[in-house]
Amino acid sequence: MFTVQNAPPLPPLNGAPPRDRAIVATLLYFDIFSFPLRAEELLRYAHEYLADDVPHHGEWWESRDAFWFLKGRAHYIERRAQLNSASVEKLQRARKFARLLQIVPGVRYIGVTGSLAMSSAVPEDDIDFLVIAAKNRLWLTRALVLSALMAWGVKRPDDGRDEYPNLICANIFLSENDLYVPDENLFIAHEICQMLPLLGEKTYHDFLNANAWVRNFLPQWNPARVEFQDRASFRNAQRAFEVAFANGVGTRIDRELARRQLKRIESKHARGHNTNVKITPTQLRFHARDLSDYVVNTFNARWRAISEQ
Repeated sequence: MFTVQNAPPLPPLNGAPPRDRAIVATLLYFDIFSFPLRAEELLRYAHEYLADDVPHHGEWWESRDAFWFLKGRAHYIERRAQLNSASVEKLQRARKFARLLQIVPGVRYIGVTGSLAMSSAVPEDDIDFLVIAAKNRLWLTRALVLSALMAWGVKRPDDGRDEYPNLICANIFLSENDLYVPDENLFIAHEICQMLPLLGEKTYHDFLNANAWVRNFLPQWNPARVEFQDRASFRNAQRAFEVAFANGVGTRIDRELARRQLKRIESKHARGHNTNVKITPTQLRFHARDLSDYVVNTFNARWRAISEQ
């Protein structure tokens, strides 16, 4: 996590108009990640309703080179350019392997999460995938996806290292019949809205509809236009493969794989690994470094510091 150094303290927000409070709140959130915003991003991720006429300068913020940021953070612009450059190859790999994974039985959607979704990954970062699986095929789909990534030599190993450059970590699996993410907080809202969808446009919109609560935190957000990696020939191959796992056969295999994978997860958990795993019959969410509490608490503390002076 980047730490702000030698940044001037912000004046209190007492008496500030709603527009200014909305701008500061949004910039303050991204300031935790040392990330300046373009005007369209500031409007899209605004924490409150915000009109299009965002001033270039205010008592709490400034702008330069088409970026907005809190005062004293102009150096973020250069950092964002560096992170964007480091993200190019990672995004190319993400699109390539998402395209290939659509032949895997049960895969209905793949999206990139985390810093890479905003093109702000550092070179040593891995590539985080959120995968939505067909109904009653969560564990089978997970096993096949991880096996494919391992066969291609791009699966991130679970060996405790801090750096896995350009390897893929499929760390969230949801069943298509349970797309609601129950952690309704500011960080998760941002993670959902900032996710970069790669595969499965219809399922992506089903996911957004199931999590309409994000607009309680980001009322102006709407999905951006993206190029989905779906290919008809790959989907046809997938449907052919899925015949082998249809009906009761696939259900029995899924249940057995659930039993085996849960046993392995529980064993690793007992040894201190995967402490942030969240498991239900229809969702499996790994968070090697769960930032949710840290980000929400940090934002709330910094917001109170300038709002209650």
